[in-house]
Amino acid sequence: MTKARRILVVVDPAAAEHPAVARGASVARRLGLELRLLVCVHGGLPSRMPRGADAQEVRRALLRQHLRLLQQLAQDSAGVEVTMNAVWDRPLHEAIIRETLRSEPQLVMKDSRYHPTISRALVTNTDWHLIRDCPAPLWLVRGPAWEEAPRVVAFVDPTHEHDKPADLDHRILAEATALATGLGGEAHAVHCHDGSALFAAAGGPGVSAEIEALGAELQAEHAGRLRELATARGIDPARTQLRSGRPAEAIPATVRQLGAHLAVMGAVARSRLQDIVLGSTAEQVLDQLPCDVLVVKPGRFESPVTYRAQAADFMELH
Repeated sequence: MTKARRILVVVDPAAAEHPAVARGASVARRLGLELRLLVCVHGGLPSRMPRGADAQEVRRALLRQHLRLLQQLAQDSAGVEVTMNAVWDRPLHEAIIRETLRSEPQLVMKDSRYHPTISRALVTNTDWHLIRDCPAPLWLVRGPAWEEAPRVVAFVDPTHEHDKPADLDHRILAEATALATGLGGEAHAVHCHDGSALFAAAGGPGVSAEIEALGAELQAEHAGRLRELATARGIDPARTQLRSGRPAEAIPATVRQLGAHLAVMGAVARSRLQDIVLGSTAEQVLDQLPCDVLVVKPGRFESPVTYRAQAADFMELH
């Protein structure tokens, strides 16, 4: 999709706080982008309308109320051009994707709460759908304003062990380096390699010198490909890491070790059945990461969602 110079921020009208709006305004200000605030609702009407009431006018009144909320939130976005849209459509994730297809933003931002007491984020069903189907990079906001230059950590797979398209790593690094540069932060590149399968296949209580040598050779190959990939994007070798272990365990550990503010990772487009059975690395670790997360799709990704509104009573106000 062609990207306009804007960030689309999804606002939950029922939420008490809206950190994604503040993050979106901050990023838009630094990068010179427009901010578009979006509320999507469907429901809240009584099952039986009072006599003489017009359902369409009630829907319009509800959308006007949500627009007033967006106007209030926009007051804290000084120095940023802000547009607003309130939409009556369903289901929620498809309504968000339809607006993404219409407005063609560079980024879609949405709140995703992280709870330190249980070391888990609340990842909603809508979040999962957006991870799979949103055509624009999806930024899930986890916390308050950043008080220092952000550390943007890109997780890549240069050997394509997990069936990632070859261009996906380049897109991940392109997003990470562009954001780090534009926001005055630093970009890191990390590849998590799990060599345990080789040693498990060898069996027995010990590991032969031949297997040890093969493991070291594989490790060196992974490190070399990572350096080559990161260097091509201008990432300092000192900020390039090859981590050992399963990605589902190594990624959260790396995020905490580096004190990452934003983790950038890819979501692989698979069939619906494979999505349900296998998921992706992003889906396996998403609820464990305390930092913001940016999910990037392959270049040829096409969302299964279309422009056509699902709701027969679709309505929008600007």
